[in-house]
Amino acid sequence: MSKTFFITLIILAITFVYLALKLFGKKTIDPKKLLKHNPITPQNTVITFDLHDVIVNYDYAAIIKTFFKSKKKLRLILALLNPLVWWDIIKLTYNKAIAEQYIVGLGEKHTSLQPYVQLGIKIANCQKINHNVIQIIKELKNRGYTLHMFSNIGTIICKQFEQKEPEIFQYFDDFILPSKQNGYLRKPHHNAFVNYLEKVKNAQKQVLFIDDKTRNTKKSHKYGIIGIQFKNHVQLREILKYLGVL
Repeated sequence: MSKTFFITLIILAITFVYLALKLFGKKTIDPKKLLKHNPITPQNTVITFDLHDVIVNYDYAAIIKTFFKSKKKLRLILALLNPLVWWDIIKLTYNKAIAEQYIVGLGEKHTSLQPYVQLGIKIANCQKINHNVIQIIKELKNRGYTLHMFSNIGTIICKQFEQKEPEIFQYFDDFILPSKQNGYLRKPHHNAFVNYLEKVKNAQKQVLFIDDKTRNTKKSHKYGIIGIQFKNHVQLREILKYLGVL
């Protein structure tokens, strides 16, 4: 059995496990619990979206195709066999690092990985746009809402993704993203929420936060943020209608 075939099986196995968790791991929300907050209007509320698994979803077919079409794939696999690289991967995983820390950070630390940073970014940006969610975002913008993106995508990867899919980013007024400059501060870290609320404090507006992960929406409630766990565009539209937002 060749190494390439073995790597392919690993990628497919990880993909299937990830999809299964996404399909069966989400819980529905009781929208009545959200009405404890002030009425939601464009004048008093910022609506904040996560990016991955809300606005976009990983395109696994494109990921596999991009990897196997690359002329650098075998050299990348060989570079990843370095025990020092794996030690850093283990440390990043333990610290729940974001994708940019793996792709860009390891490329900066290990010269053997530098030639493959752009390939890693290209793979990370293999995404399918959820056009039904984009339609909701357009409607919110037309109603006069201030829209923010609060995502764990790193600034370097995000910049290239914006060049690839400018349609997504044109509706947002501000972006709250991890970066090397802020120590890759990310959700659901306490300071990520504190720093974000500092940004919106001067606007004197409450925050309606839409994210697919339970840990992020639950954590947001501790800071007075109205958190909606995203399941799909139909559920999101129903909740926004229930709240009088749409």
